[in-house]
Amino acid sequence: MRPPGALALEFRADSFDHPTGLVDAGTVISWIEKAGYAVAASWAGTFVRARYVGHTQFRHPVPVDRRAVVQARVVHTDGAEVHVQTRLLLPEIRDDDGDPVVATSSLVVYAAEEGGVPVTVPVWEPSTPGQIERDEQARRSTVARRAVERGMARLPFPAPGEAPEEMSTLAFLAPNAEATVGGTINAGAILRWVDEAAAVFAARWTGHESVVAVFGGGVRFVRNIHVGDLVRVEALLVNTTERSMHVALRVYASRRTGAESRLVAHSIAVMVDVSAEDQAQRVRQYVPESESARRLQETAIELVRMRSEVSAAWTETRRSTYPR
Repeated sequence: MRPPGALALEFRADSFDHPTGLVDAGTVISWIEKAGYAVAASWAGTFVRARYVGHTQFRHPVPVDRRAVVQARVVHTDGAEVHVQTRLLLPEIRDDDGDPVVATSSLVVYAAEEGGVPVTVPVWEPSTPGQIERDEQARRSTVARRAVERGMARLPFPAPGEAPEEMSTLAFLAPNAEATVGGTINAGAILRWVDEAAAVFAARWTGHESVVAVFGGGVRFVRNIHVGDLVRVEALLVNTTERSMHVALRVYASRRTGAESRLVAHSIAVMVDVSAEDQAQRVRQYVPESESARRLQETAIELVRMRSEVSAAWTETRRSTYPR
């Protein structure tokens, strides 16, 4: 019997871990990834790894000590890939229509493998009009998504030791607590580290700690991180608008006994400085001082635009489909 192509997982964050009263973007995305992993692994019938976490807009803050439900469903398969569409609902907060508020949504792509070798997954065969539409949407977005990934990988980051003011770096050892199959680090942990690096940089740039991500995701996983690896997360400011900061992020990893770091993941986050009235404040403007910095800025703006266009949005579902 073929496993179901959809499920829902419930989460709740404690105020002890989030003293601001709101759940940080990295934790929210890690919840999305956990639900996506569960449905992808169930469908594939074997181990899967996250390969891409799509464009994620944080439309509503997620408060602590409140139920958060992540729904995930298979929308497309391609060889070893399982494309999973996700959304995070807040059952205790209702919108104008009386439905649970959708805080955020994202498309996550997983690849099935056994012993490091790709494994073909059962084919997803859409049958309803909605399933057919989402399958085609995922199929079309794959080509554009790969173009964005290539552009992200080519962004020219400063060389080690040449970090300008608009760049910050976090470095640490990959902990055993985040291990998954084969001693590799789970994708959710990497997503949190990316968000933390973006938040650290944004706080330094603005001089305020009340910075949050309004857009995240778009994370391409290139290689695995193993327990004990030396991890380095670089955050580079590439553009500012009146009230936001575009931060390009790269994750590198190396063995403690080796000098060579390899690219593990990359992304671009959009951060804002939030006032006490919960409004985005004006930020100090970034002015590129070299031709290469200007080219980097132009490329990043185009990549953010492209990434927004290829993000897969949920089609409306009836209230009866929401798990009670």
